[in-house]
Amino acid sequence: MKKIDQEILNCLEQIKGKGTFVCNHTANFLFPNLEINGFGELAYPINDWQAKGLISIAQKAPFGKGDQTIIDEKVRSAWEIDAKLLQFNGDTWNRFLGNVLSKIKVDLGVENNEVEARLYKLLIYEDGDFFLTHKDSEKEKGMFGTLIIGLPSKHSGGELLVAFDGE
Repeated sequence: MKKIDQEILNCLEQIKGKGTFVCNHTANFLFPNLEINGFGELAYPINDWQAKGLISIAQKAPFGKGDQTIIDEKVRSAWEIDAKLLQFNGDTWNRFLGNVLSKIKVDLGVENNEVEARLYKLLIYEDGDFFLTHKDSEKEKGMFGTLIIGLPSKHSGGELLVAFDGE
């Protein structure tokens, strides 16, 4: 290895981050005024009737495999509604999201950086639905993470495991 390469490597090895790769928070519920084209505004907690109505306008959720986007219910069984069909009315949701981002930026060690969350899709998991172990793909330039917000709904079960580098 060239001397300069070794010096760069030595410098990089001395960088110690103060953040973690995953964090979670709980917040008091607020009505996000979420309206869905073809459905209307959601009421909370989301009940079976609403969930079935959402599924009636949703599509089966695909996943990325290499440069392809495919549907294979042995790998992922869920429904999705694209962000272009979702609208948050008023500024309640933006305030909520701002509070969420300020908390997680500290946990992730990026509090001195500008971070924004962009709505990608609304996911609906029915009884028995799942998504096998996977790595989320970069949806747009500069994406470094995935933010999941669970809306209040009557349910049982459900588990999300997050792992990185053996941790």
